Amino acid sequence: MAFIACNRNIYVPNQINVPLLKEKGEVKASVSLSDWQAAYAVTDNFAVMANGQYISRLITLDGDAGDDDPFVDPNTRGGLFELGAGYTKAIGVSKKAVFEVYGGYGFGGFRTLEGAYLYKPDSVQGYDAYRLRAKFHKFFIQPSFGLSHKVVEVAFSTRFSLVNFNNVSSGTQAWEGDPNMRTDFQRLDGKVVGFMEPAATVRVGFKHIKWFWQLRASVPLRSDGVEAGPTLNEYFQPFSFNTGISLNFGKWLKD
Repeated sequence: MAFIACNRNIYVPNQINVPLLKEKGEVKASVSLSDWQAAYAVTDNFAVMANGQYISRLITLDGDAGDDDPFVDPNTRGGLFELGAGYTKAIGVSKKAVFEVYGGYGFGGFRTLEGAYLYKPDSVQGYDAYRLRAKFHKFFIQPSFGLSHKVVEVAFSTRFSLVNFNNVSSGTQAWEGDPNMRTDFQRLDGKVVGFMEPAATVRVGFKHIKWFWQLRASVPLRSDGVEAGPTLNEYFQPFSFNTGISLNFGKWLKD
């Protein structure tokens, strides 16, 4: 589940994978409506991860998203796939605190409809005339610190991502009469945009299965200035929230 501020996002940041692994052989996985994640500790201090995302509907913060439900945007589609690896360290005698840092690579893409589609004339048929599309490659690094207990886990993370957009396109009727908006959007093609994405994660439940919540922000590390017209930041999702089930398997849970 993801909350957004408008219905023309062509980059929707995925859930941050925060496994908090403590020992060799430990496995953690999670699944929500839009994301799935898994991580495995190869040694006590080295782990690998895989992340997937698919968005088919977005819950919005305004009422301009759709006719059937004003708080659901049915037009945004897409997702990504990531692979990563990193360092993890259980701290202290009790080893309840965990520090970790992962880096990785991902790729994906999104498509949506420009807002003018809601007011299109009856003579214009179909979606393609208002379609916005973009693909991207992504590199990221994410340090996290958390407390891991058999019943409760809490973690704070900050992911830094470099997203290289490509194959950016817009329909012929998108921003009709506003060429500056079209030009601004097309500037994304071939651009690398940095993002800082802080997040808070909470898991509550039993030893092997917990319910989790994650709230995160996404801040583009760029500013196009007022004189440049509409900012590119309008096409990036600023806030998101995920909830789902987390599974954990490790020897320490049996102690």
